This record gives sequence, structure tokens and C-alpha cells, in this order.
Amino acid sequence: MLREVDADRHNRLSHHIRTLWHGDVCTLRRCEACEFRFADPYVAGDTLFYNLAFGRSGYPSADKWDNQRTIQEIQSARLDRVLEVGSGVGHFLDQIAERVVPRAGIVATEFADDSIAKLRAKGYVAMQADVRDPSIVGPFDAIFMFQVVEHMDGIAALYERLAALLKAGGQLYISVPCMDRIEFNEGHGSLLDMPPNHIGGWSKAAFEIMGNRVGLVLEKYDIEPFELRQFVVQDLLYSHMRRAQRSGSLSNRIRAGRTGMAGRILEAAVIAAAAPSRIGVWAAASRNDLGGSQWAKFVKT
Repeated sequence: MLREVDADRHNRLSHHIRTLWHGDVCTLRRCEACEFRFADPYVAGDTLFYNLAFGRSGYPSADKWDNQRTIQEIQSARLDRVLEVGSGVGHFLDQIAERVVPRAGIVATEFADDSIAKLRAKGYVAMQADVRDPSIVGPFDAIFMFQVVEHMDGIAALYERLAALLKAGGQLYISVPCMDRIEFNEGHGSLLDMPPNHIGGWSKAAFEIMGNRVGLVLEKYDIEPFELRQFVVQDLLYSHMRRAQRSGSLSNRIRAGRTGMAGRILEAAVIAAAAPSRIGVWAAASRNDLGGSQWAKFVKT
């Protein structure tokens, strides 16, 4: 949220982040044992933070790799009751309803009012509640959390709660961003992965340690295959947004003055003009095989 776009909202966001942190500074730390990267203070963004920082945004498409990897894993199963945490408008659930699990056996959690309404219109039990809220009652055959855990604090209590909600032999599916990709982006002129949006950066070892504490065995772990086209599109946008954070830069002035179709066309032209300067970054990303997401399957012992 640039000052040049909306000074009042920028100031409100800055003030609210200071309130969450009880100060001006947040430090990124990494555990030497498991490589978990975490914000200090380890405080998640709340509803006001996300409304100020991002406003209304679209939800990922149904063909995301982590969704499809999970469907591949459960497509031959017959589950009676499942929970998805952070369901959006139900893109993933739409693909498994009645095929893998009865529609009446699906519970979804979300915070946005419009998403809750859309989920309920589809026949899902939709709850505006944190998964740690006692109003959510198990047991479940499976729990799904796609691109959610990296936003959450209270991780010890979260894992204890997830284990308690699963029946014996139940499955937990989690996807999170790939930290190698994020750190590459940050070091090559793309957006910084700033708290209190993402506050936890996961690794395979961190998943294993947290799961073992509560009887959740990490049975499978995959990293999304690298796709150059997807990376190029994301890099062009994210590097433009990073440049826009510098007051007075061309990208900053374009985003500040963007209005209507003409503004969007001009911004697209500026983004495209920067492409030659990013070719070296794309080549380096290809050599490092930087998949976008990590995927983990746990089984409750």
C-alpha cells in the first residue's frame, strides 16, 4: 500500500503494524537445527492488517499445483468428513465434493463474509472461525491447509489442535511457499516477503519436528516443479512492485497515477519494457530449479 496511492491508508497500515509488533522493528531469524525462518516478534497479521495492506483480492484458481497434488493423493479414497482451513470460495472443495467426500461432510473455515456466503450457497458447512476455536468439532478423516500456515502464529497450539481434530489414521495436507524461491526473489530485486503477512518460512525438517511432537508422521513431501513461464510472469510483476516502493521512480509514479484502462495499459507497457533487464534473473532461476510451493502429507498415528 504505497503512500503515493493512498496516504491515509498507508499511514493507518504503518500504525497498525507498529501496534501488532509493539514497536517499529521486526527481525527475521532462522533456526540452525531445522532451518525454520520466522519473524520476531512472531505475530500474525489480523483482519485489519489484511484489509489495509491488500484490500479485496481474488482467490487462487482451482488448478493450482498443491490442490492437484492433493487430489492425486486422495482421488481413490472415500472420506466421510473433511475440513479445509482457509477455503476461499471453495475452488478445491468443488473438485472433491461428491467424488471423494459427501457434500454434507465438508466443513470449511473462512473469515470474509462474501466467501462464507458463497461456501454456504454451495452446500458446505462454512464457519467464520479460527481452526483452534472449540466451535469446530472433529473428528475428521482429512484436513487441508493450502498456503495458510505461513500466515499463522501459535504454531505449537495449532499442531496440537490439528492432531486432536483428526481421527486415528487421518491425514493432514499442508502447502506453503518454498523458501528457496522467496530468498532468491528477495536477493534479485523482487518483492520482499515481509511480516506480518508471512511470518513462518517452513522446511522439511521443521515439518517433521512439529508433526512428531503431536503424533503426525510426515509421510510424503514434495516441491512444486519449476515452470519458467509462470516464474517470468510473476517476476515481471513483483520486480515492478518492488521498484514502485522507491518514491519518485517511474514504477512508483505509474502506480500512483494509474486510473482506468489507459493507466493499466501504460503500467503494462512499463512492466514489459523492463523485461530485458530481467533475463539474467530468469536464467539463474532456471538453473536453481526454484519451485513455488512445498507440499506435505501427514498421517496421524
